[in-house]
Amino acid sequence: MNTGTPHEPYRRAAIIINPNGLHMRPATTFAQLAAGVASDIIVWHGEKRANGKSLWDLIGLCALRGTELIVEADGPDAEVVVGQLVAILASPGDPD
Repeated sequence: MNTGTPHEPYRRAAIIINPNGLHMRPATTFAQLAAGVASDIIVWHGEKRANGKSLWDLIGLCALRGTELIVEADGPDAEVVVGQLVAILASPGDPD
């Protein structure tokens, strides 16, 4: 129900530190977690935006190591899920 009061989506930044960037494995983990929550999830790379629930949208951001991404969630579980999603993006990945 819309109460008529404006609200802002919850946002946090994450720096990609994985040497392989945002590749298939972390993007899949991210999209699967995002797909299981009530909030709408958007990931920003500069002016480019991706649906956080779409693996292919995430891959399309072409986020290399050192890239800053903004994770935005709008919904009842926004603050909790953004923390979890940022942790995925900021993970160094599996050691070789």
